[in-house]
Amino acid sequence: MADVDLSKLEFFEDFTPEELEKVRALAEDVTAAAGAVLIEQGDVGQEAFVLCSGQAGVFVNGHRVATIGPGSAVGEMALLDKRPRSATVRAVTDLELLSFKSKDFQDLLETMPKAAGRVIAQLNEKLREQNQQL
Repeated sequence: MADVDLSKLEFFEDFTPEELEKVRALAEDVTAAAGAVLIEQGDVGQEAFVLCSGQAGVFVNGHRVATIGPGSAVGEMALLDKRPRSATVRAVTDLELLSFKSKDFQDLLETMPKAAGRVIAQLNEKLREQNQQL
């Protein structure tokens, strides 16, 4: 997956080449086939992902609540609040992702204010979308 230009993904926009190099060092490149479950609602969080290509569905209590694509982070909530996963995420198409183990995700947030800002922005967007559904 070295051919994916991370700077083109919304999550990593405006990162310097040095910051992107650190992201690559902290993350593991992974793939998932269509239909694969990345995250299971209720499980303990061990990693977070950033989608690099493909689409995934987000399901809460078996109901699809969102479809996400490249640049979206998933799994971050359980790593931040140390609570069980709040949703299931399933690959709709084949996916290329960056996987961050819990410790590496914390390191990313602590050493890169841009990454922490992106996580906050995406969590804010999720909250706004949820509010609109009420």
